Amino acid sequence: MKALNNKTDLTAAFSSLRQRFEQGLPQRSAAMLAMVQKKPAQQMLADIVAESHKLSGACGTFGHALLGAMARQIEQLAQAISAKPLQEQEQTIPELIHTVQEFDIAVAQMIAGVTGKHELQRQMPVMKNSVWLLLDNAALTIEITAQLQGFGLQVEEFKDYTQCVARLREETPAILLATVALSTGELLFEQTLLLNRLVQQQIRLMVLAEADSFPLRVQAAAQRAEAFFVTPLNVPEMITYVSELLDYSSGVGRVFIVDDDKLLAEHYALVLSTAGIETQISNHVENIVDEVMRFQPDLILMDMYMPEYSGAEIASVLRQYRDFKRLPIVFLSSELNKSLQIKAMSHGADDFITKPIDDMQLIQAIKVRLARSLQIKNLIEKDSLTSLVKHAAIKDTAELEFLRVERSKKPLSVVMLDIDHFKMVNDTYGHAAGDLVITALATLLRKRIRKTDRAGRYGGEEFLLVLPDCDTQQAKLITEQILDAFKKLTFSAGSIQFSCTFSAGVVSTDDNDFANAIQMIAAADSALYKAKVAGRKQVLSWSA
Repeated sequence: MKALNNKTDLTAAFSSLRQRFEQGLPQRSAAMLAMVQKKPAQQMLADIVAESHKLSGACGTFGHALLGAMARQIEQLAQAISAKPLQEQEQTIPELIHTVQEFDIAVAQMIAGVTGKHELQRQMPVMKNSVWLLLDNAALTIEITAQLQGFGLQVEEFKDYTQCVARLREETPAILLATVALSTGELLFEQTLLLNRLVQQQIRLMVLAEADSFPLRVQAAAQRAEAFFVTPLNVPEMITYVSELLDYSSGVGRVFIVDDDKLLAEHYALVLSTAGIETQISNHVENIVDEVMRFQPDLILMDMYMPEYSGAEIASVLRQYRDFKRLPIVFLSSELNKSLQIKAMSHGADDFITKPIDDMQLIQAIKVRLARSLQIKNLIEKDSLTSLVKHAAIKDTAELEFLRVERSKKPLSVVMLDIDHFKMVNDTYGHAAGDLVITALATLLRKRIRKTDRAGRYGGEEFLLVLPDCDTQQAKLITEQILDAFKKLTFSAGSIQFSCTFSAGVVSTDDNDFANAIQMIAAADSALYKAKVAGRKQVLSWSA
């Protein structure tokens, strides 16, 4: 080996070693993942302990502290399983599989950050509106395909697991809905190659089983399944799941950053933006209430120590506002004293992240907190059937947007719409068919409105749209386009097929003078009534 006599040579050597380690890490991670998915055995566990121990030290040495900690967790878990009686080991293997999968995903994300691109996704781009079906029921496949295509989604069907694996070498769908058992006797959870592909390409998995079973649900959880369905499949529920997962895939949330170190704040914003997280940096702490109100973040990331006001003081001020009571606030600080951390959190923060923090660790820490925050928010605010916000939440949204109009002077439109003859649909085709119609319209609303718009289930078969920076003509056009798409959808009730329409009323601040959002909603409801009287299946505007 050539002697290295200067700083430049040493730097180049360390860089070369690190690059070689990083290049080989995906293969080592994949090998460990394949190893852990074999049947539980002492030798397998011993091999996992040995490999994870080596990775733990190497990752830390080459500057990947988070991967080192994750490898150490794998080592400790494998050791704990080895210490159990043989009959108890199988019950805890799914947890070990899940932990190794998390490590494998983190490795892929690290490589993407190092190279500036993810080679796997470069070769197999994610088809954002693509859903693949791997079912063992031809009639059900046809029904689901028709429903999903009606919402503009790309659907591809497969007859066996091998065919699906081969296709995955070419493309990456957003979602795979697969049966856990084929009539040939093949089982989904024994398809190691397929399951590894799903994890590596970060494809969302939904499974369908013939019967409910806790062990099956555990296996599905070990494979990171997003949903577990049981036959007969509730199609409206499945469509709602698909729509929600596609919504989540398009963006993982908004983070408002408060830090007096502007360069550091910009660094955090840049790091988070690479993970698809939308960010905004606080410009003036004194204006934080207005800035947060306008940005509507899903989480606030705040430095604890700032020259003018402390993070605890700012958090306490935000908690004085009803709209910010449930907004997660995470302190980011170099403070290591646990007592001081807890004291600071008592002022209204929810969590504490210690500086300095690795970029990948920051992304993962924020993603975990965002995901949990959005889950809780959805459970509280969203309607279970449609996944749209509930009556109270959409009214609050309308009021918030109305207040913004007073500052921005940009038009705001509100649309009230109602499914025509819905009672007859329920009476003729049954409530299950009625639920499908409601779910279909809700899905269309989510897909066709802009990112800045909001849709809510106002009650029963009635929906409310809140469209900021949108005048009457734009609002009418958007609503008419949704109506045209809704008319084309075909619903099934046994052997009978039918279609539906809706009526809508539009009102805007650009040609009307309203005192508040309540008056706007009432006016939109009056315009809706006019549309129904005029013959239904149309969109009418309201004017004083």
